[in-house]
Amino acid sequence: MDKNRITINKRTLEKSKKFEVYGDIIVPDIKPDIVNIINTNANTYIYKTEISDGKVRVDGNIDAFVIYLADNGETRSISITLNFSEFIEDSSILSGMKTKEKTTLLEIESKILNERKISVKAQIDVKAEMWEKEDIEFVNANDEMIDVQKLEERLEVKSCVGENISKASIKENIKANGESKIAEILKTNVNLCNLENKISYNKVLAKADANISILYLSEENNIEKLETTIPVMTFIDIQNVSDTNTCLAEYTIRNMLYKIDVKESLNVEVQIEYDVDCTVYENKEINVIQDMYSTKSEIVFNQKEALIMLANEEEKEIVKVEDKVLVENINSIYDVCFTPVINNKIVNGDIINYEAEVLVDILFEADNRNGINFQRVNVPFVFRSKKEIESSDLIIETQNFGINNEYINCNLEINIRSQEMNMRKINIIDNIESKENSEEDEYKMIVYFVKKGDTIWSIAKKFKVYMENIIKLNNLENPDKINVGDRLYIMR
Repeated sequence: MDKNRITINKRTLEKSKKFEVYGDIIVPDIKPDIVNIINTNANTYIYKTEISDGKVRVDGNIDAFVIYLADNGETRSISITLNFSEFIEDSSILSGMKTKEKTTLLEIESKILNERKISVKAQIDVKAEMWEKEDIEFVNANDEMIDVQKLEERLEVKSCVGENISKASIKENIKANGESKIAEILKTNVNLCNLENKISYNKVLAKADANISILYLSEENNIEKLETTIPVMTFIDIQNVSDTNTCLAEYTIRNMLYKIDVKESLNVEVQIEYDVDCTVYENKEINVIQDMYSTKSEIVFNQKEALIMLANEEEKEIVKVEDKVLVENINSIYDVCFTPVINNKIVNGDIINYEAEVLVDILFEADNRNGINFQRVNVPFVFRSKKEIESSDLIIETQNFGINNEYINCNLEINIRSQEMNMRKINIIDNIESKENSEEDEYKMIVYFVKKGDTIWSIAKKFKVYMENIIKLNNLENPDKINVGDRLYIMR
């Protein structure tokens, strides 16, 4: 008996938890009193995960910068790290599973308690995906049996070759513009781009570029911006990989530090640590027997349902968003931060219509007042898809913001990247046995009326005849279209 085997890396659970994190900042004596808060921004990441039966524990940080107007008229900033430890609970979680986590900062705000104290509140969404591998073995064919009719389907599937996690890190000193010393960091941001994987002997080389931007206040009280690109690279050991395989590498930040060089104050030391989770797949063509019978003998077999991953190319759709927004008295733009959000979806048959917007946070210089100013604008857009899309699936590919008098022209290209895997349930057969036919072999004509749920295959199997004979005898132009009550002649 010829058997085949594939290994499926399947997602067994996806669960999210929303919660709030609080913290207070005491303004150091060397800093001036607070008059007004201009903006609060933050980066969040999970540095530790523990899995046990029934729950996942996640420990993480929120590194926040509060930009404020001081009583001396200057723009200043103060930082805080908020810690969180939360459990995501579900009875289907088992200690041997693998987890992938993602944090989303939904909202962060600061409130002045008094001129020397600030309260910070952040709302976080943590999503945990639970994964496990399963070996699926099934009958490929059995040519030894006589007059066996097989309901077969040829599929191209993804079979998991192997997976592993490696660490990658950035440690770089970024020099300030000119000779101006750095007084305070106002805002930081890092984005990965140009992701690339190369397979060598039992290894995968994962490469990417980290685009880092730092908005800072100089000792001359000028607002400046540093921008640089730093390569991220790591080797991941995975046995039995070949250059015909496909790789999926996912980067997760585990630690982050931005620190001003104390001695010279001309550099910002940047340290970022990543976990790089790599899974290697092999595309395999398989011929799956989902059902079978014999016209000459009794066939007994076990049948079970299996979940497989179909091989398909990553779907990528780009939506262009253009809008013009009013920002009064704007002179120049210091920094722009944008967050795509899905607000509503309307299902229309196989199509889902999405109503979304980009939340654009603009830090800018105004021509009628000093220091840094902040304004949030909402840029709406709509798109359609056949798949379930989440806000986290909307990736800003390119962005351009230009000032036109008191308006900002916003031009964005958004990649709608569906993370939905092409999974499918199929019936597979195992442990086939053949027995002698207990019925007498006699010829007769049967008149059969089609019932609900009938197919030509199920009718042929019921009476142990060939499908082709039913189709030919009844002059069926389209065997896939038979209706309840249709009369069929069956010769056996």
